[in-house]
Amino acid sequence: MSNSGCNGSHYIPEEILINILSRLPVKSLIRFICVCKLWSSLIQSSRFIGMHLNRNVTNHAHAFIIALHESRRKPKICYTLFSNETFEQCLKIKHPLTGPKIDMHGSSNGLVCLSYELGNLDTAIYLCNLSIQKHVVLPPTSILGLPCPEYVTYVAFGFHPGLNDYKVVRLLAFSEGNHCIEVEVYSLSTNSWKRIDAIPASIKAMVLHSDQFAVYNGVAYSIMKKEDATYCFVSFDTDGQVFEEFLLPDAVVDGIESMLDNCKELIAEYKGSICLFQSNLDFRAGNDYIDMWVLQEKSFKKLLTVYLPGKRSFYPLAIRMGNELLVGYPCGSYLCSYNLETKQVTETGIKLAVDRYNDYHAHTYVESLVLLRE
Repeated sequence: MSNSGCNGSHYIPEEILINILSRLPVKSLIRFICVCKLWSSLIQSSRFIGMHLNRNVTNHAHAFIIALHESRRKPKICYTLFSNETFEQCLKIKHPLTGPKIDMHGSSNGLVCLSYELGNLDTAIYLCNLSIQKHVVLPPTSILGLPCPEYVTYVAFGFHPGLNDYKVVRLLAFSEGNHCIEVEVYSLSTNSWKRIDAIPASIKAMVLHSDQFAVYNGVAYSIMKKEDATYCFVSFDTDGQVFEEFLLPDAVVDGIESMLDNCKELIAEYKGSICLFQSNLDFRAGNDYIDMWVLQEKSFKKLLTVYLPGKRSFYPLAIRMGNELLVGYPCGSYLCSYNLETKQVTETGIKLAVDRYNDYHAHTYVESLVLLRE
């Protein structure tokens, strides 16, 4: 490709031009679309969008923390972007939703999944690229003729690298007992929902333990309670539409059954593996801690235990920079970052706000051009 189409410019080999442009922030790239037709075509090409995203994800470039933040300005409580390096507050997030009751169901490759408080199947769900201020409103549900009018909904969002597609998984459960009744999957590539008909009877009889519902690499994960009152870890492959159950470690089950307020779980990906984090309290030593378990060969193995001296009632929120755990703690409502390899604790100074369920929220966010072509 020649760049002779740009009037007044000198020739720059295509590979060098792509190498330069792929290092720039999205804000600059959006401006450069107007430079000339050739640059516009290049920046909006699927190849460049993928290359720019891959570089940002691999190098943690143009990356941020997005947290439910208590601000001194109005709105007082809102999702806010913070620098991944200095933790300073960035420009205010612009998205199509307004008001305090906004839920975030995941963040992946520059897209975040947002909705108002999930009340029923009519609640609109949005996929938003905060960098280019574009969004997609998901179409109506594929689920018709519910067997029970009383239900609650759970939503999780993530990327499927094998299909190069973005997935939203919606799970419906009875309001009484939270017994799973329906599952449907949205694909961005087709802009449509697909109802999952083949749900095993054993899964339908389970109770969803918490709102910890996450999608990684096209697979949805959750903690559920079986009819015999035992807990298990459940996965659902959105491609093969296969459910699978895994036993939870006794220590995790003990934590769940303790019913302690500070006993909270986080499902996250760490170095290519699915991990389960659980905060708890050692009554004998009087110390709070977070256990980290990794799913290997269909069973959980304990990887490490996180201690934060001087802090109480803290719990895990997200993985950042590939090897750091974001931790929220009620004393001062602040956010800190714990390096899982060096054990170094970094205070971010970010003041968190609680949602209507008295929980903190923090995610990682990376700039991208995804949705630019839509």
